[in-house]
Amino acid sequence: MKPRRLKVKLVHGALEDASHPIVVGHYQGTPLAGAEGALDKCLDGLLSERLLLGTYAEQEGTAIAIRAAPDCSPSGALVLGLGPSGELSAAKIVRSMTQAALLRALAAVEEGEGKEIGLSAVLVGANPLDGISVQRSLAAMVDGVVAAAHMLSTSERLSSAVRFSELEIIEKYAARAENVLGAFKSLPSLVAPTGPDVELALADSIEHRPGGEPGGFPADYNRGAWLRLDIRAAAERHAPPKGYRELELTSSSRRARADRLLQRLEVATVDGLVSDAVAQPNPDPQIANTLYELLLPPELKPDLQGAENLLLMLEPGTAGYPWEALAPRGLDDKPQPYALGSGVLRQFADPETRNARFEVPHAAGRHVLVIGNPPAGRAPDLPGAAREAQAVAELLSGPSDTDGPFDVSSVWWDEDGALAVNLPTVEDDESWAHIVNALYRNQYRIVHIAAHGAFDPKKPDRSGVLIGPDHFLTAQTVAQLSAVPELVFLNCCHSARVDEVTARRRDNAHLLAASIARELMEIGVRAVVAAGWAVEDTAAVTFAKTFYGKMLSGSGFGDATMAARRDAARVNNSMTWAAYQCYGDPEFRLHVAAAPQ
Repeated sequence: MKPRRLKVKLVHGALEDASHPIVVGHYQGTPLAGAEGALDKCLDGLLSERLLLGTYAEQEGTAIAIRAAPDCSPSGALVLGLGPSGELSAAKIVRSMTQAALLRALAAVEEGEGKEIGLSAVLVGANPLDGISVQRSLAAMVDGVVAAAHMLSTSERLSSAVRFSELEIIEKYAARAENVLGAFKSLPSLVAPTGPDVELALADSIEHRPGGEPGGFPADYNRGAWLRLDIRAAAERHAPPKGYRELELTSSSRRARADRLLQRLEVATVDGLVSDAVAQPNPDPQIANTLYELLLPPELKPDLQGAENLLLMLEPGTAGYPWEALAPRGLDDKPQPYALGSGVLRQFADPETRNARFEVPHAAGRHVLVIGNPPAGRAPDLPGAAREAQAVAELLSGPSDTDGPFDVSSVWWDEDGALAVNLPTVEDDESWAHIVNALYRNQYRIVHIAAHGAFDPKKPDRSGVLIGPDHFLTAQTVAQLSAVPELVFLNCCHSARVDEVTARRRDNAHLLAASIARELMEIGVRAVVAAGWAVEDTAAVTFAKTFYGKMLSGSGFGDATMAARRDAARVNNSMTWAAYQCYGDPEFRLHVAAAPQ
């Protein structure tokens, strides 16, 4: 049988100039940016609509096809799921590209498009932050189409109905197109053997179309991108001297160079500074700069200062550090906190924790649970926690004379006792049982708790939110819910009169936040906000109100947390803005359901 010819050509032009549906890639949980964001605009928001509804390609090896309106150019999109940023490989591109090409072929057969079909594509994974070379990206995309062609040939019906005749690589910028043309010359030695049924015909020149632009990528091409920074305990082979700890750090901008940096920490100094910072809402601002200098290798600091947003990939041993507070010195020689100028989010690096949120059923509908200042025995009263709970409940409920965004069940305690809304009346001596029953009364999209917390690594059943004199709400209790909340917000660090008990709890607040956040992410919660040290009450309420206000208006989790930190910083001179450890995907959004008619 004569081999089927697959022409691979290079076009200098805009997305609108594409001859076929366009292939783009998407990293799990990230905003639509670069070519993907531009394609979304071309297609009138069809990609962002799918992303909001949770039907987008995110996990590696997946793909979706999106058909445009009949008069739209380009004619559609094929989105490759690339998995987490910073972990892309050529093999992952091949798998997703194969799926996308098969979707293209099946749609062509169903729509009677004709036997000869093509695909247009931008190079996937070949931007500077992605860590894949132009040559490897191009070869992987060709390999994916060839693999799909081989799979089609195994079906008698499909092999006679459709075949791939063209793969068209689109580059908008002239300098980049010239660079890609150089990769075309090395392609024969990089692609996998095509076998007897496919013959590659590679272009040796660039086809120019009207939408192409001169030069290379503009300075703001990666606007909105998130730099991934992995921070882990160094492997045992790097065992430091007694009294020291070593961290292994790498950023996605260094991944292509396999550049992992070691940073040696003097345990007594660093841990002492951290304990001092987390125990009070108004630490010396210089401590943020001191920790910046001590925790980060000098070679890594320019990467962070040049990044627009930062996604921290942590493990239990590194999640306890207050990364959000780090502050390099600005041009005025004063500490300039990174998290007040850029987005900073956290995730746990291990796949089990990271992928759980895609594998469990989440609560649907409109239910929210808000709890504030439950009686906690010897622990002092937290009027700030009660005010926070009230403000959050009112914001999520909406005006009393309208159908608000959510149906809120709430209870908080003030000097007059418990005030319950959409929940049974509370007797103080049964407060803990009331809270546990409330948790199981509905399937909640959001759970917000402002209370005391405690952390005991040797007694997991006594680590969590203190909901009674000797009762704790733990992640294990949440794990038993039939549907997991999408968002959990825990503020267990409100300012209060400090006695021996609360002082000990405050010293461990950052460890409690990291520990319970990990447990919640392990059971599938999509986003967690947990205060990691003492907060000032007024700034804490401001943070919560701004955060929920942004989420309700449609902002992504990354943008909402950044806005909340900035507003909290404007309230007073406290460092409350830095206390919040925010875990989740930058692009996580609250889909607000319409009120029932």
